[in-house]
Amino acid sequence: MLATEFTKAAPEYVTVSLSDYGAIQLSGDQAETFLQGQVTCDVRQLTKDQWLYGAHCDNKGKTLSIFRICRWADSWLLIQPKASIPLSLQELKKYAAFSKVEVTDASDEYVFTGVFGHAAPARLAEQLQQPLVEPVHQTDEHVVLQVGTEPAQYLIVGSSDVTANSEKAPEIVWRALEIERGRATLGNETVQTFVPQMLNLQALNAISFSKGCYIGQETVARMKYLGKQKRALFRLVGTGSPAVAGATIEMAIGDNWRRAGTVINAVSRTDRQLDLLAVMPSDSDNQTNYRLQGDDASLLEIHSLPYNLDES
Repeated sequence: MLATEFTKAAPEYVTVSLSDYGAIQLSGDQAETFLQGQVTCDVRQLTKDQWLYGAHCDNKGKTLSIFRICRWADSWLLIQPKASIPLSLQELKKYAAFSKVEVTDASDEYVFTGVFGHAAPARLAEQLQQPLVEPVHQTDEHVVLQVGTEPAQYLIVGSSDVTANSEKAPEIVWRALEIERGRATLGNETVQTFVPQMLNLQALNAISFSKGCYIGQETVARMKYLGKQKRALFRLVGTGSPAVAGATIEMAIGDNWRRAGTVINAVSRTDRQLDLLAVMPSDSDNQTNYRLQGDDASLLEIHSLPYNLDES
């Protein structure tokens, strides 16, 4: 299944149990105001029919978590991999003590499921017994986020698995699709390491430069307006042994190799075919050869991303 890119040859219908996903849940009278002062996206834009990408930074502008945020009933969900929740939750709770807001790790309260494929809209509508017409579809038991097209891609959070009767594919297929779309997720090795623009979050509309102050905003704004961005997220494809987050990418300089960047996410599509996202110098080009440190036989090339990067 992984040998062909899903954005080039969409499967009919794939369901994945996202056991490594979770959510931070916020509720209370001041939840919106509190979030507005904590995260990079403008949460005041959100209605119950929309979702946004966003990031949560520390006071130095380093990214603690990347999430998809939506409203559900009387609460807000910051949906993300479980690995990025503990540190982000700790920081949010520290500031929540001064607001009328409750912040909890709701990961164990919900089931997280991924669905994609050209038949996904019709299949999901049948299972939910309701048409899916908005980017966010809510029922009493589920919230469904459409997170991609070509192929249609959905992230479902709920009290039960609405796709329980469908055969599940391994989680690696969801990670592979996210890499194809150029969307990074943070793990233990990469949290609190990169400013949001180094992860291309400005290209995914995850940063508002007009919303006002939030934790880490000074660093994020300085990188945009003073042209300080020297690194960005790249997709690399080629041959190599399995790679892990935090691994080092090297670049060829004549007959020598030197450090070029850090692996953020990676999948092995076959025994030796690698597909990964890495933070590297912004001026990296596809005329240069790259490899994994420690794997001299590996060879990687920069692959195009499905979005345009902001120059700042």
